[in-house]
Amino acid sequence: MTLTQKDFVLSCLSAYGNQAFAVDESLSVYFRHKRLAKGVTYLESGQRWQSFTVIREGSFRLYYLDSRGREHSKGFFGAEQIMAPCAPAAIKQPANFFIEALTAVSCYQADYAKVRRLLESSQWGLSVLMSLLERVLDEKVQREYAWLNLDAEARYVRFLKDHPVLSSQLPLYLIANYLGMTDVTLSRIRKKLALTSA
Repeated sequence: MTLTQKDFVLSCLSAYGNQAFAVDESLSVYFRHKRLAKGVTYLESGQRWQSFTVIREGSFRLYYLDSRGREHSKGFFGAEQIMAPCAPAAIKQPANFFIEALTAVSCYQADYAKVRRLLESSQWGLSVLMSLLERVLDEKVQREYAWLNLDAEARYVRFLKDHPVLSSQLPLYLIANYLGMTDVTLSRIRKKLALTSA
């Protein structure tokens, strides 16, 4: 059974919120359905990130461009995830990164400030915001640990374990970029792992 827009949005928000508190169903009316084609830029560097997005289908990539124009993947968001600015700098200042649709995307989008105000007005909403922040922080801590303590092969194995769905959907060159290695290095690692498991 396919969930209605309201049920889908509330289901995703509820996955982040504390189940001991009542869900604020009024939130769903602020979301509008949006479809994006593969490759569409959702947010340009220099723009303000002012949307709160619940992803129904597809995936997004956040990435930086360095001074030489090379892309560096910052993170990925997929189906049933919430994509929204969390850090004060991301909310108050223009973004210094891009967000692109890696695949065709179906999502529900609302004005970030309105959603934030509503979430801050209830215990359940505050628990959603806290969970979003905790997940972002946890991901950053885990990624920093991997960069500082794991070799390329261990980083790839960990990525497969932590992101089984995304790892099957992403092009290998993007996985390599995200993990800080060349696609040639990743290809060698994949061959080695295939031989080991055979």
